[in-house]
Amino acid sequence: MRNVLGGLLALIGAAATLFSPWKAWYNNRHGSTYKFWEVFGSGISPSGSGVMDSVFLVFLVMAVLAVAGVLLRSRALVGFAGVVAFGFTILWMVRQGQAAGELTITGTNSRGLGTGLGYAFGGGLLMIIGSLLMAGRPQRAPKAERAEAGAADRATGTAAATSAPPAIATTAPADKHPAGAGGATAAPAPAASSERTGTERLSKEERQMLGLDEDASAKPKSQN
Repeated sequence: MRNVLGGLLALIGAAATLFSPWKAWYNNRHGSTYKFWEVFGSGISPSGSGVMDSVFLVFLVMAVLAVAGVLLRSRALVGFAGVVAFGFTILWMVRQGQAAGELTITGTNSRGLGTGLGYAFGGGLLMIIGSLLMAGRPQRAPKAERAEAGAADRATGTAAATSAPPAIATTAPADKHPAGAGGATAAPAPAASSERTGTERLSKEERQMLGLDEDASAKPKSQN
């Protein structure tokens, strides 16, 4: 709704600026007879001009920009057109006052500022107001953004699942000691002890020191 109202005001303002050069601007002189570049040059002169080098050209370009801004719902474009049209009108008034030595707002015999200047002034102001009233381009709905985010998450999850390495199955080792008929597990047979007794572990020298070999050699002698 704001774009409609703002765009309507901007279009009315653009139309007013296009209409203004065909009305009296100052001392019953139409705006279409003023050269637009005189505003930026030596000043306003009494010499006339053609249509395409008059102030009409400035307002024509700004009107095209305003219409494009309304169609594109661009506040910046509409605002730019309004500021340029409004600023150009104010600058022309300053330059006209410098050239005439005075600037009469209301005078006798329709002398002074005319209605055409009022159309230009009001048209530029309407375009600025329209740009401020416009809401601009609508932002994307949050619901659509959430739907897109969910689709992206699902796509990421699918890609991760397809790229995951296959699982390796492991089996428990078979029982080396199966249960017997009664369900009890047979105990393993004790391994033969390879350990020697304390006496066998002694070396020959140790046995001699302890006198064990002497006792063993004395026994056969006593038998003889």
